[in-house]
Amino acid sequence: MTNDISRRDWLKGSSALAIAMVAGSRADAQNMAVPGFIPSADNPVRLGTNENPYGLSRTARNAIIEMFDHAHEYGRGRYMELISVLSNIEGCEAKNLTFSGGSGEILKTLGLITAIEGGRILTSDPTYHDLTRYAERRGVKVTRVPVDANMIIDLDAMRAAYTDDVSLIYIVNPNNPLPTVMHKDKLRKFCLEMSKKCLVFIDEAYHEYVNNPDYETMVPLAVANENIMVARTASKIHGFAGVRLGIAYSTEKWIKKLREFMTGSTNQLAVAGAAASYKDTETQNYCRRKNQESLAITYALFDKHNVKYIKSNANFVFFETGIEAQKVRQMFRANGVQVGRPFPPFTKWCRVSMGKPEDMEYFSQVYQKLFITS
Repeated sequence: MTNDISRRDWLKGSSALAIAMVAGSRADAQNMAVPGFIPSADNPVRLGTNENPYGLSRTARNAIIEMFDHAHEYGRGRYMELISVLSNIEGCEAKNLTFSGGSGEILKTLGLITAIEGGRILTSDPTYHDLTRYAERRGVKVTRVPVDANMIIDLDAMRAAYTDDVSLIYIVNPNNPLPTVMHKDKLRKFCLEMSKKCLVFIDEAYHEYVNNPDYETMVPLAVANENIMVARTASKIHGFAGVRLGIAYSTEKWIKKLREFMTGSTNQLAVAGAAASYKDTETQNYCRRKNQESLAITYALFDKHNVKYIKSNANFVFFETGIEAQKVRQMFRANGVQVGRPFPPFTKWCRVSMGKPEDMEYFSQVYQKLFITS
Protein backbone atom coordinates (compact mmCIF):
# COMPACT_ATOMS: atom_id res chain seq x y z
CA MET A 1 0.00 0.00 0.00
CA THR A 2 1.58 3.28 -1.02
CA ASN A 3 0.93 6.73 0.31
CA ASP A 4 0.30 8.11 -3.22
CA ILE A 5 -3.47 8.56 -2.79
CA SER A 6 -5.60 11.32 -4.24
CA ARG A 7 -7.66 13.71 -2.14
CA ARG A 8 -10.82 12.31 -3.73
CA ASP A 9 -9.85 8.79 -2.61
CA TRP A 10 -8.97 10.14 0.84
CA LEU A 11 -12.44 11.57 1.24
CA LYS A 12 -14.29 8.47 0.08
CA GLY A 13 -14.64 7.40 3.69
CA SER A 14 -15.99 3.94 4.36
CA SER A 15 -14.84 1.86 1.42
CA ALA A 16 -12.47 -0.96 0.61
CA LEU A 17 -9.77 1.65 0.02
CA ALA A 18 -10.41 3.33 3.36
CA ILE A 19 -10.15 0.02 5.16
CA ALA A 20 -6.90 -0.77 3.35
CA MET A 21 -5.57 2.61 4.46
CA VAL A 22 -6.42 1.79 8.06
CA ALA A 23 -4.10 -1.21 7.73
CA GLY A 24 -1.45 0.74 5.82
CA SER A 25 1.88 2.12 6.92
CA ARG A 26 2.46 5.08 9.20
CA ALA A 27 5.97 6.16 10.06
CA ASP A 28 5.08 6.83 13.69
CA ALA A 29 3.25 3.56 14.30
CA GLN A 30 4.49 1.00 16.79
CA ASN A 31 3.50 -2.24 15.09
CA MET A 32 5.12 -4.88 12.92
CA ALA A 33 2.99 -4.06 9.86
CA VAL A 34 5.01 -0.89 9.33
CA PRO A 35 7.84 -1.50 6.82
CA GLY A 36 11.21 -1.12 8.48
CA PHE A 37 9.88 -0.93 12.03
CA ILE A 38 12.31 -2.54 14.49
CA PRO A 39 10.86 -2.96 18.01
CA SER A 40 13.05 -2.06 20.95
CA ALA A 41 12.77 -1.38 24.66
CA ASP A 42 12.47 2.34 23.90
CA ASN A 43 10.03 1.86 21.01
CA PRO A 44 8.10 -1.35 21.69
CA VAL A 45 5.14 -3.00 20.00
CA ARG A 46 2.15 -1.63 21.94
CA LEU A 47 0.38 -4.63 23.47
CA GLY A 48 -0.24 -3.24 26.94
CA THR A 49 -3.20 -0.86 26.95
CA ASN A 50 -5.99 -2.50 24.91
CA GLU A 51 -5.83 0.04 22.10
CA ASN A 52 -7.19 -0.50 18.59
CA PRO A 53 -4.01 -0.83 16.49
CA TYR A 54 -5.86 0.32 13.35
CA GLY A 55 -6.66 3.75 14.77
CA LEU A 56 -9.45 6.07 13.69
CA SER A 57 -11.53 5.10 10.68
CA ARG A 58 -11.10 7.25 7.59
CA THR A 59 -14.67 8.51 7.99
CA ALA A 60 -13.95 9.65 11.55
CA ARG A 61 -10.77 11.43 10.44
CA ASN A 62 -12.62 13.23 7.65
CA ALA A 63 -15.40 14.34 10.01
CA ILE A 64 -12.87 15.69 12.51
CA ILE A 65 -10.99 17.56 9.78
CA GLU A 66 -14.19 19.16 8.52
CA MET A 67 -15.17 20.18 12.05
CA PHE A 68 -11.97 22.23 12.40
CA ASP A 69 -13.80 24.96 10.49
CA HIS A 70 -16.13 25.25 13.50
CA ALA A 71 -13.61 24.64 16.27
CA HIS A 72 -13.81 28.28 17.35
CA GLU A 73 -17.56 27.97 18.02
CA TYR A 74 -19.27 26.65 21.13
CA GLY A 75 -20.73 23.39 19.97
CA ARG A 76 -23.84 22.29 21.84
CA GLY A 77 -25.83 22.10 18.64
CA ARG A 78 -23.19 19.80 17.14
CA TYR A 79 -24.15 17.05 19.55
CA MET A 80 -27.51 16.38 17.93
CA GLU A 81 -26.18 14.17 15.13
CA LEU A 82 -24.34 11.88 17.53
CA ILE A 83 -27.35 11.77 19.85
CA SER A 84 -29.51 10.76 16.89
CA VAL A 85 -27.05 8.08 15.75
CA LEU A 86 -26.73 6.51 19.20
CA SER A 87 -30.44 6.76 19.98
CA ASN A 88 -31.21 4.84 16.80
CA ILE A 89 -28.58 2.19 17.55
CA GLU A 90 -29.69 1.63 21.14
CA GLY A 91 -33.42 2.31 20.75
CA CYS A 92 -33.51 5.02 23.41
CA GLU A 93 -34.36 8.72 23.64
CA ALA A 94 -32.03 11.70 23.81
CA LYS A 95 -32.87 12.17 27.49
CA ASN A 96 -31.38 8.75 28.24
CA LEU A 97 -27.76 9.50 27.33
CA THR A 98 -24.96 11.94 27.91
CA PHE A 99 -21.33 12.33 26.85
CA SER A 100 -18.03 12.72 28.62
CA GLY A 101 -14.34 13.11 27.84
CA GLY A 102 -13.83 9.35 27.76
CA SER A 103 -15.77 6.91 29.92
CA GLY A 104 -13.20 7.41 32.68
CA GLU A 105 -14.88 10.72 33.47
CA ILE A 106 -18.17 8.89 34.04
CA LEU A 107 -16.47 6.39 36.33
CA LYS A 108 -14.73 9.08 38.36
CA THR A 109 -17.91 11.17 38.58
CA LEU A 110 -19.77 8.24 40.11
CA GLY A 111 -16.89 7.84 42.55
CA LEU A 112 -17.20 11.54 43.40
CA ILE A 113 -20.97 11.29 43.91
CA THR A 114 -20.41 8.37 46.27
CA ALA A 115 -17.81 10.32 48.22
CA ILE A 116 -20.08 13.36 48.54
CA GLU A 117 -23.37 11.61 49.25
CA GLY A 118 -21.95 8.75 51.29
CA GLY A 119 -21.99 5.00 50.93
CA ARG A 120 -19.80 2.05 50.07
CA ILE A 121 -18.92 0.59 46.65
CA LEU A 122 -19.38 -3.11 45.95
CA THR A 123 -17.37 -4.56 43.07
CA SER A 124 -15.57 -7.66 41.81
CA ASP A 125 -11.90 -8.54 42.14
CA PRO A 126 -10.01 -8.14 39.88
CA THR A 127 -11.67 -5.56 37.67
CA TYR A 128 -10.96 -2.19 36.06
CA HIS A 129 -9.89 0.19 38.81
CA ASP A 130 -10.48 3.81 37.71
CA LEU A 131 -13.74 4.21 39.63
CA THR A 132 -12.69 2.45 42.82
CA ARG A 133 -9.21 3.98 42.95
CA TYR A 134 -10.63 7.48 42.53
CA ALA A 135 -13.31 6.86 45.16
CA GLU A 136 -10.93 5.32 47.71
CA ARG A 137 -8.65 8.35 47.47
CA ARG A 138 -11.65 10.36 48.63
CA GLY A 139 -12.37 8.15 51.60
CA VAL A 140 -14.93 5.77 50.13
CA LYS A 141 -14.86 2.19 51.40
CA VAL A 142 -14.86 -0.57 48.78
CA THR A 143 -15.97 -4.19 49.17
CA ARG A 144 -14.27 -6.48 46.64
CA VAL A 145 -15.68 -9.90 45.83
CA PRO A 146 -13.36 -12.47 44.19
CA VAL A 147 -14.32 -13.85 40.78
CA ASP A 148 -15.49 -17.48 40.67
CA ALA A 149 -13.45 -20.55 39.71
CA ASN A 150 -14.06 -19.82 36.01
CA MET A 151 -12.77 -16.27 36.52
CA ILE A 152 -16.25 -14.84 35.89
CA ILE A 153 -17.74 -12.12 38.11
CA ASP A 154 -19.65 -14.00 40.84
CA LEU A 155 -23.04 -12.33 41.02
CA ASP A 156 -24.30 -14.67 43.76
CA ALA A 157 -21.30 -13.83 45.93
CA MET A 158 -21.76 -10.12 45.22
CA ARG A 159 -25.40 -10.38 46.21
CA ALA A 160 -24.39 -12.07 49.45
CA ALA A 161 -21.74 -9.40 50.12
CA TYR A 162 -24.22 -6.53 49.83
CA THR A 163 -24.67 -4.46 52.99
CA ASP A 164 -27.08 -1.63 53.72
CA ASP A 165 -24.34 0.98 53.39
CA VAL A 166 -23.63 0.06 49.73
CA SER A 167 -24.78 2.87 47.44
CA LEU A 168 -23.06 1.76 44.22
CA ILE A 169 -22.46 -1.65 42.65
CA TYR A 170 -19.81 -1.53 39.94
CA ILE A 171 -19.63 -4.30 37.30
CA VAL A 172 -17.44 -4.50 34.20
CA ASN A 173 -18.81 -6.64 31.35
CA PRO A 174 -16.72 -7.91 29.59
CA ASN A 175 -14.45 -7.73 32.58
CA ASN A 176 -10.89 -6.39 32.52
CA PRO A 177 -8.23 -7.84 32.94
CA LEU A 178 -10.25 -11.07 32.81
CA PRO A 179 -11.97 -10.96 29.39
CA THR A 180 -14.98 -12.94 30.60
CA VAL A 181 -18.70 -12.11 30.48
CA MET A 182 -21.61 -12.84 32.80
CA HIS A 183 -24.59 -14.75 31.51
CA LYS A 184 -27.17 -12.26 30.28
CA ASP A 185 -30.08 -13.81 32.21
CA LYS A 186 -28.19 -13.82 35.50
CA LEU A 187 -26.96 -10.27 35.02
CA ARG A 188 -30.38 -8.98 34.03
CA LYS A 189 -31.96 -10.55 37.13
CA PHE A 190 -29.17 -9.18 39.33
CA CYS A 191 -29.56 -5.65 37.96
CA LEU A 192 -33.33 -5.58 38.44
CA GLU A 193 -33.08 -6.97 41.96
CA MET A 194 -30.19 -4.90 43.27
CA SER A 195 -31.30 -1.63 41.63
CA LYS A 196 -34.12 -1.58 44.18
CA LYS A 197 -31.40 -1.05 46.79
CA CYS A 198 -28.75 1.12 45.11
CA LEU A 199 -27.30 2.20 41.75
CA VAL A 200 -26.05 -0.69 39.61
CA PHE A 201 -23.42 0.54 37.18
CA ILE A 202 -22.25 -1.63 34.26
CA ASP A 203 -19.11 -0.67 32.35
CA GLU A 204 -19.39 -2.04 28.78
CA ALA A 205 -16.17 -0.61 27.35
CA TYR A 206 -15.55 -3.70 25.17
CA HIS A 207 -19.16 -4.19 24.06
CA GLU A 208 -18.43 -3.97 20.33
CA TYR A 209 -15.91 -6.82 20.43
CA VAL A 210 -18.16 -9.43 22.05
CA ASN A 211 -19.23 -12.45 20.01
CA ASN A 212 -20.81 -14.65 22.66
CA PRO A 213 -24.47 -15.73 22.91
CA ASP A 214 -24.26 -15.56 26.70
CA TYR A 215 -23.66 -11.80 26.54
CA GLU A 216 -26.22 -9.04 26.29
CA THR A 217 -25.94 -5.30 26.76
CA MET A 218 -27.82 -3.83 29.71
CA VAL A 219 -28.58 -0.54 27.95
CA PRO A 220 -32.29 -1.38 27.35
CA LEU A 221 -32.59 -2.22 31.05
CA ALA A 222 -30.81 0.97 32.10
CA VAL A 223 -33.02 3.36 30.15
CA ALA A 224 -36.25 1.70 31.31
CA ASN A 225 -35.52 1.15 35.03
CA GLU A 226 -34.33 3.48 37.76
CA ASN A 227 -30.93 2.99 39.38
CA ILE A 228 -29.23 1.20 36.48
CA MET A 229 -26.56 2.88 34.38
CA VAL A 230 -24.34 1.68 31.52
CA ALA A 231 -21.13 3.30 30.31
CA ARG A 232 -19.64 2.86 26.86
CA THR A 233 -16.53 4.30 25.23
CA ALA A 234 -15.30 5.12 21.75
CA SER A 235 -11.74 4.41 22.94
CA LYS A 236 -11.71 0.76 21.96
CA ILE A 237 -13.05 -0.41 18.59
CA HIS A 238 -13.45 3.18 17.36
CA GLY A 239 -9.82 4.05 18.18
CA PHE A 240 -10.64 7.20 20.19
CA ALA A 241 -8.33 6.46 23.14
CA GLY A 242 -6.47 9.73 22.57
CA VAL A 243 -9.49 11.68 21.32
CA ARG A 244 -11.76 10.87 24.30
CA LEU A 245 -15.48 10.20 24.03
CA GLY A 246 -17.53 8.34 26.63
CA ILE A 247 -21.27 7.70 26.80
CA ALA A 248 -23.60 7.05 29.73
CA TYR A 249 -27.06 5.49 29.35
CA SER A 250 -29.67 5.63 32.10
CA THR A 251 -32.98 7.17 33.07
CA GLU A 252 -33.45 10.93 32.81
CA LYS A 253 -33.04 11.29 36.57
CA TRP A 254 -29.57 9.74 36.64
CA ILE A 255 -28.43 11.42 33.43
CA LYS A 256 -29.28 14.82 34.92
CA LYS A 257 -27.46 13.94 38.14
CA LEU A 258 -24.37 12.80 36.26
CA ARG A 259 -24.30 16.04 34.26
CA GLU A 260 -24.66 18.05 37.47
CA PHE A 261 -21.52 16.51 38.99
CA MET A 262 -19.30 16.21 35.91
CA THR A 263 -16.69 18.94 35.73
CA GLY A 264 -15.38 18.37 32.21
CA SER A 265 -16.91 18.71 28.76
CA THR A 266 -16.71 16.92 25.43
CA ASN A 267 -15.07 18.69 22.52
CA GLN A 268 -16.99 18.91 19.26
CA LEU A 269 -14.15 17.40 17.23
CA ALA A 270 -14.58 14.16 19.17
CA VAL A 271 -18.35 14.37 18.84
CA ALA A 272 -18.22 14.86 15.07
CA GLY A 273 -15.71 12.05 14.65
CA ALA A 274 -17.75 9.69 16.79
CA ALA A 275 -20.95 10.38 14.86
CA ALA A 276 -19.17 9.30 11.69
CA SER A 277 -17.42 6.35 13.31
CA TYR A 278 -20.54 4.83 14.86
CA LYS A 279 -22.21 4.88 11.44
CA ASP A 280 -19.17 3.28 9.80
CA THR A 281 -20.02 -0.37 10.43
CA GLU A 282 -17.72 -1.50 7.61
CA THR A 283 -14.59 -0.42 9.44
CA GLN A 284 -15.89 -1.76 12.74
CA ASN A 285 -16.47 -5.16 11.13
CA TYR A 286 -12.97 -5.06 9.65
CA CYS A 287 -11.45 -4.38 13.08
CA ARG A 288 -13.48 -7.21 14.60
CA ARG A 289 -12.27 -9.65 11.96
CA LYS A 290 -8.65 -8.64 12.43
CA ASN A 291 -9.04 -8.91 16.20
CA GLN A 292 -10.24 -12.49 15.76
CA GLU A 293 -7.21 -13.23 13.57
CA SER A 294 -4.89 -11.92 16.26
CA LEU A 295 -6.69 -13.88 18.96
CA ALA A 296 -6.37 -17.07 16.89
CA ILE A 297 -2.59 -16.58 16.63
CA THR A 298 -2.33 -16.04 20.38
CA TYR A 299 -4.54 -19.03 21.23
CA ALA A 300 -2.47 -21.26 18.93
CA LEU A 301 0.72 -20.20 20.74
CA PHE A 302 -0.70 -20.95 24.18
CA ASP A 303 -2.37 -24.20 23.10
CA LYS A 304 0.89 -25.42 21.55
CA HIS A 305 2.75 -24.91 24.81
CA ASN A 306 -0.08 -25.85 27.22
CA VAL A 307 -0.25 -22.36 28.70
CA LYS A 308 -3.30 -21.63 30.84
CA TYR A 309 -5.23 -18.63 29.49
CA ILE A 310 -8.68 -17.06 29.41
CA LYS A 311 -10.40 -16.97 26.04
CA SER A 312 -11.36 -13.45 25.18
CA ASN A 313 -14.62 -11.58 24.74
CA ALA A 314 -12.63 -8.41 24.09
CA ASN A 315 -9.33 -7.40 22.48
CA PHE A 316 -6.94 -8.88 25.02
CA VAL A 317 -5.98 -12.23 26.55
CA PHE A 318 -5.07 -13.03 30.15
CA PHE A 319 -2.53 -15.83 30.53
CA GLU A 320 -0.59 -17.51 33.32
CA THR A 321 3.17 -17.00 33.50
CA GLY A 322 4.17 -18.40 36.89
CA ILE A 323 6.42 -15.36 37.27
CA GLU A 324 5.60 -12.05 38.96
CA ALA A 325 3.95 -9.72 36.46
CA GLN A 326 6.41 -6.88 36.92
CA LYS A 327 9.29 -9.18 36.05
CA VAL A 328 7.38 -10.46 33.00
CA ARG A 329 6.81 -6.89 31.85
CA GLN A 330 10.52 -6.16 32.08
CA MET A 331 11.38 -9.32 30.14
CA PHE A 332 9.00 -8.50 27.32
CA ARG A 333 10.00 -4.83 27.26
CA ALA A 334 13.65 -5.75 26.88
CA ASN A 335 12.60 -7.62 23.73
CA GLY A 336 10.54 -4.78 22.28
CA VAL A 337 7.05 -5.71 23.51
CA GLN A 338 4.90 -3.73 25.94
CA VAL A 339 2.41 -5.89 27.88
CA GLY A 340 -0.08 -5.08 30.63
CA ARG A 341 0.66 -3.97 34.17
CA PRO A 342 0.24 -6.27 37.21
CA PHE A 343 -3.35 -7.06 38.22
CA PRO A 344 -3.53 -8.26 41.84
CA PRO A 345 -4.37 -10.80 43.08
CA PHE A 346 -3.35 -12.52 39.81
CA THR A 347 0.22 -11.29 40.01
CA LYS A 348 1.62 -14.32 38.16
CA TRP A 349 -0.61 -13.75 35.16
CA CYS A 350 -0.17 -11.31 32.27
CA ARG A 351 -2.58 -9.35 30.07
CA VAL A 352 -1.60 -8.98 26.43
CA SER A 353 -3.59 -6.68 24.14
CA MET A 354 -4.29 -7.70 20.57
CA GLY A 355 -2.21 -5.84 18.02
CA LYS A 356 -2.28 -6.53 14.31
CA PRO A 357 -1.70 -10.18 13.32
CA GLU A 358 1.90 -9.30 12.49
CA ASP A 359 2.33 -8.01 16.04
CA MET A 360 1.00 -11.22 17.54
CA GLU A 361 3.35 -13.28 15.38
CA TYR A 362 6.21 -11.24 16.84
CA PHE A 363 4.76 -11.62 20.34
CA SER A 364 4.71 -15.39 19.78
CA GLN A 365 8.37 -15.37 18.79
CA VAL A 366 9.34 -13.36 21.86
CA TYR A 367 7.21 -15.52 24.16
CA GLN A 368 8.87 -18.70 22.92
CA LYS A 369 12.30 -17.14 23.24
CA LEU A 370 11.62 -16.13 26.84
CA PHE A 371 9.60 -19.04 28.17
CA ILE A 372 10.14 -22.13 26.04
CA THR A 373 13.37 -24.02 26.56
CA SER A 374 14.73 -26.15 23.75
